[in-house]
Amino acid sequence: MQVPLTYVGRQSNRSDGQARRVAILEATLKLIVKEGIRGVRHRAVATEAQVPLSSTTYYFDDIKDLISDSLTYFAEKNLWMNKVLEQKSYALIEGLMQAKQSTNAEQTKLIIIQELSLFICEHIKGQVALRHDRILEAAFHEEALRNPQLAAAIMALDTTFLTSIKQFFIAMGSDTAKTDANQILAMIKFFEYQYLIREAIDEEQLVTTINSTVSYIVNAIKNPS
Repeated sequence: MQVPLTYVGRQSNRSDGQARRVAILEATLKLIVKEGIRGVRHRAVATEAQVPLSSTTYYFDDIKDLISDSLTYFAEKNLWMNKVLEQKSYALIEGLMQAKQSTNAEQTKLIIIQELSLFICEHIKGQVALRHDRILEAAFHEEALRNPQLAAAIMALDTTFLTSIKQFFIAMGSDTAKTDANQILAMIKFFEYQYLIREAIDEEQLVTTINSTVSYIVNAIKNPS
């Protein structure tokens, strides 16, 4: 599932104008990584992007529009990652369905727990490795508490990810797919943030927590697909 991405700042039909607009958005993301949202000011962005100050105010007369469009640009750049994640999750389901044909119910659940736990662990470690992207996400989420326009976009993007996880559990045969998805997403976000701060991953804690949560969810499914 994908949410429509909408830009609110001034657009340009000219290729040079589009390139300058992208340069401004790229500069905004760099400033957010270095200084947080508070660092996003027209003059600072213009300096970072190496464009005239008049360019930033032309495309974004309101700084909130610039922040909102930088989120949209960031999300648009990372859509391919969501597609890859969905493809991997469906491939995982297909593999588990094949395993079910040659195992009994208990063995099937053990395989599901093992494979799903590994899948989530690898996803979290992959996300944490993209440190700048995670800093951007944290900054946008924090700013959304004060910016209703940004909050709406953040909620839409989070809902997209949550829906993808929910669809996975529906395919697995869960009667509580939405609840399952909320638990998994909460766990993913928790570990991403914790390891972003610590800059190191406690492998044992990560694996133990994920395995315990996944075991609880999978064992509650009466007959996994």
